[in-house]
Amino acid sequence: MLATAMLFWLCLAAPGGERVDFGKSTARRVRLLRHQNPRVRRHAALLLAHAEPDRAIAGLLVALRDPHPGVRRVVATVLAEYGDKRAVPFLARQVRVEKSPSVLAAALLALARCGKEYVARHVLPFLEHPVRGVRVAAAAALGNLGDAGQRDALWDALRYAPDDPQFEMRSAVLDAFVRLSWKKDVARAIDELLEAGAARHWRSRAMVLAAIGSSGLNGRVDYVRAELARREDPRVVAAAAEALARLGHRNEVLGLLEHEAAIVRRSALVALQEAGDSRVIDKAAAMVLADADRHVRFEATLVLHRAKDPRANGFLIDALRSRNPLFWITALGALEQRHRRSFGRDPDAWSAYLRRRQQKRQS
Repeated sequence: MLATAMLFWLCLAAPGGERVDFGKSTARRVRLLRHQNPRVRRHAALLLAHAEPDRAIAGLLVALRDPHPGVRRVVATVLAEYGDKRAVPFLARQVRVEKSPSVLAAALLALARCGKEYVARHVLPFLEHPVRGVRVAAAAALGNLGDAGQRDALWDALRYAPDDPQFEMRSAVLDAFVRLSWKKDVARAIDELLEAGAARHWRSRAMVLAAIGSSGLNGRVDYVRAELARREDPRVVAAAAEALARLGHRNEVLGLLEHEAAIVRRSALVALQEAGDSRVIDKAAAMVLADADRHVRFEATLVLHRAKDPRANGFLIDALRSRNPLFWITALGALEQRHRRSFGRDPDAWSAYLRRRQQKRQS
């Protein structure tokens, strides 16, 4: 840690040991979108995810044309979080000219989040894109749009998937039906997928379970329990835990907080919180301190943060010390969002601020 509380210099392992000041202000981070190092530009875009759109969106829209695909992908993802309609013409242009499949997928999802119904015409052609990942993103995007006019196109995509050996595309269409709240289509699609062999692949099995839970298909709870009992793939067990929580069987999910697989414990945490089970708060507070897996500990921290539990502050500050950018960037964004101010990635400054605030409350 450096001494100054005003600026924090992050070593990015750039050529020559370059250190970059991400500062505390949105303006500073917007300027870093023009930095020569693409890793710096990508980190700056991630840090803008919690900024006020009016202060950040102009820089992000320019960065959609960044020469590095990794930067463009992060920028599109941040714009999706904003859901700001001002991004629509820029994203519509980007999906027309984008060459990178991963960036194109991110831009399609962002377009759907920002534009809603009137952008379906920009998304629909990509259901026939030669790259499966782009087709998957197009199906997911259509699921966010609420446009019933795309029903036939989605069913065609589900039924004609010649290069979809692991049911990735067909699972995405099923998820689109879920998001569109087309319950009858969901039930029918599940039957068709299982008949076609979807149960052979963990990803499609997990998507079927997610669809059952999200659509409230209580008549299929025994199918969910059977998948949970098989315990052959922790990823499927995690999906079954989420489905059970959504179907109201929270006591069964509570026991999975002690499952041997970290992914199951993480999923159970999130599922219980989304189901409104208040018992998960104290469970999360204990898991932050005791769980063997750092990803589970960090997820438990985020559970406390989302619950506005004051215990989250200390754990978020500790996460600023992590060398994993996923942890410290998320933690910094959460602290800035929670307190409407920033001390950069400086745990001492954040701790001092919280002590002053506590003293003021007690006086």
